[in-house]
Amino acid sequence: MTERQSLPEEPQRNEWIGILVRTLVAVLVLGGGYYAAAQYLGGRIPNGTQVEGVDIGGLSPEAARDVLEERLESMATDDVVVQVEGDPFTIAPADAGLTLDLDGTLEGITDVSYDPSVMWGRITDAGRDLPLQVSVDRPALEAAVGELTEDVRIEPVNGTVWFSLGEVRSTESEPGRELDVAATSDAIEAAWPQNNTVAAALTESEPELAQREIDRFVEEVAAPAVSGPIAVDVDGDESSISTNQLARLLTVVESDDHLLSLEFDTDGILEIVSGQLDEATVSPRNASLVLDDGRPVITKARAGQVVDEDELIAGVEAALAKKGDERRVKASTVDVKPTVTDADAAKWDISRMATFRSAFPGGAANAARTENIRVGLRHINGTVVAPGATFSLADTLAPISAERGYVEAGVISNGRLVQGMGGGLSQVSTTVLNTAWDAGLQLDEFHPHSYYISRYPAGKEATISVGLLDNRWTNDTDTPVLIQTYIEGSEIVMTFWGDRQFDVQTVSGPRVNPVTPERKTDDSLNCLPQGAQEGFQITVTRILSRSGGEVDRSSWTTTYAASPEVVCTNPNAG
Repeated sequence: MTERQSLPEEPQRNEWIGILVRTLVAVLVLGGGYYAAAQYLGGRIPNGTQVEGVDIGGLSPEAARDVLEERLESMATDDVVVQVEGDPFTIAPADAGLTLDLDGTLEGITDVSYDPSVMWGRITDAGRDLPLQVSVDRPALEAAVGELTEDVRIEPVNGTVWFSLGEVRSTESEPGRELDVAATSDAIEAAWPQNNTVAAALTESEPELAQREIDRFVEEVAAPAVSGPIAVDVDGDESSISTNQLARLLTVVESDDHLLSLEFDTDGILEIVSGQLDEATVSPRNASLVLDDGRPVITKARAGQVVDEDELIAGVEAALAKKGDERRVKASTVDVKPTVTDADAAKWDISRMATFRSAFPGGAANAARTENIRVGLRHINGTVVAPGATFSLADTLAPISAERGYVEAGVISNGRLVQGMGGGLSQVSTTVLNTAWDAGLQLDEFHPHSYYISRYPAGKEATISVGLLDNRWTNDTDTPVLIQTYIEGSEIVMTFWGDRQFDVQTVSGPRVNPVTPERKTDDSLNCLPQGAQEGFQITVTRILSRSGGEVDRSSWTTTYAASPEVVCTNPNAG
């Protein structure tokens, strides 16, 4: 029997095991090297890497951050410039919540990567430009932008329409501007830090009075209103209103909803038309009092004819919208009865209510003062105060000017005698007060001097300063009061004619709380010498009675300051 010889199998298996082992070893060696290479390459920033032009290749992240912080400092701190139609406004980035996020910019740049393409790029130094990351605190940004609002804002301007020299004139309405805070913040956020200058986002704010309303009103209302004169026929009596007169009488009115309309001075129109009428109108006249040869005389009432106001105004209003020959108005007259009739006057019991005399210093040294007294009395004499009406001395004398006849004379100012227009009128005021006082009339306002003047009744005297201090009383009787006044020698004589209602008693209390005056010297050229006057306090009471029974008791307490003696030491003073 022949034996078959078997193949050597053991050595063939061992050979494959060896190949596998060698391959595994090679893989392990290569893998370890790849790992080591990845670890090595991930520890540094690839060469050629830049952030906003700053090269940080080959640096560690920490070193790169320091470099970027230094090199990009100006980018981080330079003011943001907001351009508003050519005007620059600045905002500090720190105040606006704008900061560079360097950590975010460098995040992941050195992370270990086993991606062959990434590793190859790092091996071949293929760096790249990294985008600069920023951090924006939006509420802080909008708050910073919002602080510009008031500076940027331009309020809208309402146009105006008016009349001048017979023509209509106007100015245009102009829109305002407002800063759009959100949109401007968006622009800054999008541009910063590469561009620190942005154009502000603006919105228009419309004026309340629209230009189209002005245009409408001028074209449809105002221009026609002064397109020509208005002819007026009152019962055949002709008059007219010129364009210049219309321009003075017309007023442009803006309503709450900002629409324009036209108003006109009805009293002014009546005055212009009536003043040109020769025959159609006669003013009514009330029964009244006048002085005739120094005595009060009742003047008779008279009925009148006046232009029918409603008819005239309606006609003028319609004519304002017309042109040319159509601008004509026809009106008639109406009868007007006097408000105070002869029958009313027949009931008056006119007699002397009171007379008061007030002595004043005369002579050449007081000529200017005397002239002011004379002028003041001329304006008062013959004044009639109707029942229920109030007499105002300031209104009667004003204006205190050379044109009214007044001159410079001595007045008291801060306790000193100085020159002033209308000096001496306090004597007139004191006379008016005492006559009204003694006539038992209602005293409304009077102001004693701060310093006592010996020629006046203490506590029963009054200064006057137009616009500041008045002397007023009311005719609280049913009869007119007629004032008669004149100068007799060196005295003012003033009489009230009317119907006296009360007996009047005056009680002057003692002078208390005396104050000793000072002595002063004055070397100025405008010094006026002045005698000393003690200060004190006094109470004066007026008692009104009728048929023996007391009706009213009123008291006034006055405190006078001490008036210093003034000695002028300059020989050229005065």
